[in-house]
Amino acid sequence: MTGRSGYGGATGRSRARRWVVYAVVVAVVAAVVSFIRLGDPGDPHQRFFFGTLQTSPRTAGADKARGMRVAHMSVYWDRFEPAPGQVDQHYVAALKRKLRMFRDAGLHVEAGVGLNNPPSWLSGRYPEDAFTDQGGARFTSTPNLVFSQEIRNEVEGYLRRLDQEIGLGNFWALRIGVNDTGEFTYPPPASSSGGAASYWAFDRHAQASGADPGRPATVPPNPYPGWRPGQTTYHGASFTVGQVSRWYDWYVAALADAVNWQTRQYEALGYHGLLLVLIPGGGFYPSDLSTAVRAHLGATADAGLISRGAGFFRTIGLIEHRRTVQLVSTALVDGSGTPRNNTCRPADGAVTPDALTRGTEARARTWSSVRWISRIAAHEGFVISGESAGPHVAAYYPGVMNDAARQLKSCGLTGLMWAFDHNLYDGTPGSSLGDYASMIAKLQRGATP
Repeated sequence: MTGRSGYGGATGRSRARRWVVYAVVVAVVAAVVSFIRLGDPGDPHQRFFFGTLQTSPRTAGADKARGMRVAHMSVYWDRFEPAPGQVDQHYVAALKRKLRMFRDAGLHVEAGVGLNNPPSWLSGRYPEDAFTDQGGARFTSTPNLVFSQEIRNEVEGYLRRLDQEIGLGNFWALRIGVNDTGEFTYPPPASSSGGAASYWAFDRHAQASGADPGRPATVPPNPYPGWRPGQTTYHGASFTVGQVSRWYDWYVAALADAVNWQTRQYEALGYHGLLLVLIPGGGFYPSDLSTAVRAHLGATADAGLISRGAGFFRTIGLIEHRRTVQLVSTALVDGSGTPRNNTCRPADGAVTPDALTRGTEARARTWSSVRWISRIAAHEGFVISGESAGPHVAAYYPGVMNDAARQLKSCGLTGLMWAFDHNLYDGTPGSSLGDYASMIAKLQRGATP
């Protein structure tokens, strides 16, 4: 072809290589510039970003003065749209006031848009589209974005109205998840299960075989409709371990599709800020899944986590790479690891999370949650930031912020959101505004607290 004929011989090949190198350099520079613009609000010379969760407008000025640059703001779908298509303008006005107060204080704003706070009319309108487990229990505290196209349509309309009323472009970042806490797992086990596993793939669309217009087109049909975890036969024949594995692969791929669908929705609305996928805890490990599959996903020690799809060594790699998509470990200083809240190490880079030997997995199990998730993120090519788990997960203590700072710096995180803003002012041990300001100042100048 004429497009290649000009590169004949050694000179042509050399010229082609120079153009390839040039293109790569341009792409890298563009990516770095984009990362600085999107990933580091405020002074581009600062090493990290810092903020708080549940930020109060009353303390925004004080937060900014002590080194914070990001505020967190929650939007509640049920308050925004109390009836189908009906927007509460009083609530919209309150949101605009809050957003203006944060921005007037000089803070960038990340938002949770409230998909984990659906209006009550949603489940009433689509009663058969709720998350449903193998025992028939329904979960309506978060919308079934995984298997219901009708629910996705409602969410699409909500996001469009939210953009029209508030302007999504006013937010520096948007938080993305699937479960009732807005994070990247299925919902927790149903209360009726007595703490056992709930596999949320038994609504009418998840169980439909073949084509189903009610199921998102990007979610393949259930490979074994009617089969339930724990069963060793299917249609009168033995159900093999390989078939169990195939079913579970379908189950977690559908979960990831709900995240990827959200990122595409924001992209379609013209949003160019960060999209933050929230990763809770450390999840389970490869051998846990192998054990569960051999048991046909029946009762095992980690059945609860496995039914939630919290195998991040598998699911993070299913997230579509986009320039704006980043991960957030929501488990800094959560008390995990041996020693407690341990930090990342250079040798961690030799670990392949989804191909662990028995000895390597044993060592990885001693890692803190953020250390494990950071390694998975690096392996899969994602940028990652962090949040402290909060005193409701692991009590704060004198020095807790320094431990968080060491995790942040050693694991290559881009920033930290502290849980919670009120804990900087209410006397919580180790969590004062002065503690946070001191930690921020040290990290920004390159020191390790």
